[in-house]
Amino acid sequence: MAPKTQPWIDLEEVEQVEEIMSEGGPAAIIDFWSPTCGPCKMMAPAFEQVAAQFDPEEIRFCKVNTGAHGHLAAPFKIRSVPTLLFIANGQIKDAIVGAVPAARIGERAEWLLSKSQKKGLLSRLFG
Repeated sequence: MAPKTQPWIDLEEVEQVEEIMSEGGPAAIIDFWSPTCGPCKMMAPAFEQVAAQFDPEEIRFCKVNTGAHGHLAAPFKIRSVPTLLFIANGQIKDAIVGAVPAARIGERAEWLLSKSQKKGLLSRLFG
């Protein structure tokens, strides 16, 4: 039996973040976390559970270890962890600071998916 792969991507390179933040970039949820953060550890299974329910072609679930890769968190002005950023077409659409249950992550993922699929002029202006 093949080992199960994790349903998220560990972001460790500037180029990975630049791809997500580029115009027309993929829908993505980035979890900024730290290995020394209790709430981060508590929320990790919920993040993984929700990530496993979505097609990575629709929404990329990503994690940034701020302890090891703080330089990737700095441009986003991340002040506390965990922080979830919801990104579509290279723009931050929403953020949640603090640990949240899987149901809340799933609701925001569905919402993000609806935002990322609207590509017309009016939806860009009013989305």
